[in-house]
Amino acid sequence: MEFHKNLLLLLDIKPWEKVLILTDERMKRIATIVFSAIKDRARVEMFVMPTRKKDGEEPTSAATEKMLSCDVVIAVTKFSITHTKAVKRAVEKGLRIATMPNITKYTLLEGAMTADYSIVQSITSKLFEFLKNSKEVLVTAKNGTNVKFSCKHRVWHKDDGNLSKKGSLGNLPAGEVFVAPVENSVNGTIIFDKFPSAKTRLFCEVVNGKVISMRNDINHLEKIFKSLGDKARQVAEFGIGTNPKAKVIGNILEDEKVLGTCHFGLGNNFYFGGTNDVPFHSDGIINKPTISVDGKIIMKNGKLLID
Repeated sequence: MEFHKNLLLLLDIKPWEKVLILTDERMKRIATIVFSAIKDRARVEMFVMPTRKKDGEEPTSAATEKMLSCDVVIAVTKFSITHTKAVKRAVEKGLRIATMPNITKYTLLEGAMTADYSIVQSITSKLFEFLKNSKEVLVTAKNGTNVKFSCKHRVWHKDDGNLSKKGSLGNLPAGEVFVAPVENSVNGTIIFDKFPSAKTRLFCEVVNGKVISMRNDINHLEKIFKSLGDKARQVAEFGIGTNPKAKVIGNILEDEKVLGTCHFGLGNNFYFGGTNDVPFHSDGIINKPTISVDGKIIMKNGKLLID
């Protein structure tokens, strides 16, 4: 399906609603494509703010003010604003928000944004129903990943693209089920096949929820850790992709939605059920993992095994 039809459908945009396309200097060319595709379908405005420096950094005060005056926000920004206080305020006010950080033209016109979302929602719902009361997860992979964590009493979330309800928030393209692991329960080795700051696989050793050592980082993450402190080292998120149209293209927005992958996020999880509040969040991908939940294998070498 064409991306703009999915956008209108998933956000349930009505002709009389005020829609803000929030973008920045780095992403305004892509944002213009989105704006042009839906400008005649509602009261659409585009606002360009200075580019943020990292994921999780707050939008400018002017951008926040613009957001709070709208019904729907589509954030086409270089870095993610999903886990920010501004977005939390907007959601609490009842806005419907789709974040599209660093989205590519491919994703928009050919990739995960063009999926049949009835299929995405079916896969996501089945996986969510299985996971929602789970307690412990073990993730292994042929790349050497071997990590275990508790999700006992934590709320799983399904990101299936349905942003039609008041106060909805999610990435577009969509397609994942995710959770904030119990912070100090994460232990083992995580080897990311794709991570935004690494040109090759990123090796992370995790003890009691914190990344204590890395290989192939090229100092990017270490600089963030030194700047923001130990909270930035937190393994904050675990998710499983559910979008059959998504492909691993080296862009995290699409990569983390790929059916047959899982991902871990570092940094902030305060806004989806965790306790770690820090102005940083970044995800990395593991291809073809084997995932056991409470002793039952639900994915083997990237193949989803639940009915």
